[in-house]
Amino acid sequence: MKTFLLLLTLFAILTTGSISADNNYVPGELLVMLKHNQSTSALTNDFGFIGLSVKEPVVEYMNIWLFSYNYSARNADLVLSEVRKHRSVAIAQFNHYVTERSIFPNDTRFGEQWSLHNTGQTGGTPDADIDAPEAWELTTSGLTAMGDTIVVAVVDGGFYLNHLDLVFWKNWYDIPGNNIDDDGNGYIDDYNGWNAYNQTGNITASGTHGTHVSGTAGALGNNSLGVSGVNWNIKIMPVQGSSGTEAIVVRAYGYVLKQRRVYDETNGGRGAFVVSTNSSFGVDYGQPINYPLWCAFYDSLGTAGILNACATANLNINIDVTGDIPTACPSEWMVSVTNTTNTDAKNSGAAYGLLTIDLGAPGTSILSTTSASNYGLSTGTSMATPHVAGAIAFMYNVAPSWWIQAYKSSPGPYSLIVKQKILQGVDPKPSLQNITVSGGRLNLHNSALLMQNLTAIGNQNTGIPALFRLYQNYPNPFNPSTIISFDVPKEGFVSLKIYNAIGQEVATLVNETIKAGSYNKTFNANNLPSGVYFYKLVTENFSDVRKMTFIK
Repeated sequence: MKTFLLLLTLFAILTTGSISADNNYVPGELLVMLKHNQSTSALTNDFGFIGLSVKEPVVEYMNIWLFSYNYSARNADLVLSEVRKHRSVAIAQFNHYVTERSIFPNDTRFGEQWSLHNTGQTGGTPDADIDAPEAWELTTSGLTAMGDTIVVAVVDGGFYLNHLDLVFWKNWYDIPGNNIDDDGNGYIDDYNGWNAYNQTGNITASGTHGTHVSGTAGALGNNSLGVSGVNWNIKIMPVQGSSGTEAIVVRAYGYVLKQRRVYDETNGGRGAFVVSTNSSFGVDYGQPINYPLWCAFYDSLGTAGILNACATANLNINIDVTGDIPTACPSEWMVSVTNTTNTDAKNSGAAYGLLTIDLGAPGTSILSTTSASNYGLSTGTSMATPHVAGAIAFMYNVAPSWWIQAYKSSPGPYSLIVKQKILQGVDPKPSLQNITVSGGRLNLHNSALLMQNLTAIGNQNTGIPALFRLYQNYPNPFNPSTIISFDVPKEGFVSLKIYNAIGQEVATLVNETIKAGSYNKTFNANNLPSGVYFYKLVTENFSDVRKMTFIK
């Protein structure tokens, strides 16, 4: 009955309204719903003079059919008008063209950016891409719902600051070149960012790597020039410090963290709303146990609400077995990335790891910005990672205002929701199954929809699944013990167990039904060897595994 009334309503609308100017249809085709118990033959017989015939059933049980006719025989509007008047017809209309609601920018070389929109233009597989145009239909803003200017900090070698297709972040509260720390943040003349090599604000344009990475994450989109970034209107914070010694790397991260802390302390008055770093560098075969400060810094950045996109090794090795810095680091605030091709294969020269490498992203023959406002192709996990860094920033573009407000109140735990949506939104790919955590390749659109549609749970706007609100361990790395914290919103069964690197259970901290509340459980590894350990939290509707490192 409801369906019948709906159809009557539609019929009334269509038969009482006039036919408006309409050219968006397939010539010589009509979509027709016939009245109950009416057959197609009455209509085709009466309009045989224009060759009207059934092309195919559309929804046969609702008596909806696609008809074709000789388009040159009579004016299309007149044909439609006459068919609508036929005794057997309930609804008739043109068969209109429909296109995906996606935004294609006018950047002159966008057609070459297969990683954003793959039509097979470089010999690859159509749709082996991150669905960027579909995501841009949701937003192309560089702001949060609360008006924060979103910043991605790229830690790299050098940057061409005058590239016309890039907008770099500026510290407007510092006066360049006066040798004074005008804004009192501890860094002198850091108007353009920070050079951790020589500890000055002098950003140099050595090489093209940093500029290429920056363009992938955030080149200006739809500006009739060059390429588009994953995120059109974000700001790139240039920080030099991706080679040399570990002290330089830590110093570079320290600058990023300081700017975010200043932003939070001044309620956005100064500093930068950094939500992601990009690190396309590392140490092949590095073991986290030997790099505790570097690994721990991702936790420090994470507690301030900053996720860290990190490139894995450009070697066909299993990071779970061989190790790598930074992508074997145990921090939950790191998103580790491997390199995929234009056919959605893992690049044969890229590393993998079921426990250590989170996802794949396009990184083979990627077109982006280079020096002197030029453009060029590069390949490597370095090129894959800024796709993820830009995607992380995009999640803050689409997140609802209540979530942004909650994130600002508790940035560390809420930033992990962004990571969760990035991994949940991947396109599953056979080439990445059982060799990455997510088993898939980045899909910007899927993840953005998940982020945009976060809903409140109970009386709290958390976006976190019931029976799992927040959990993490601190410190990490640790010696000899670490505290694992978690919240249980309602009474239920909870299991919290510790495993070593080869999957053997070494401790059980919880394995029972417990009441709602916040819990802190101490894991003491004093009698265990140094190394990477995993802790697994299981509730009635949730299961997750996280990493930590014990150093004696």
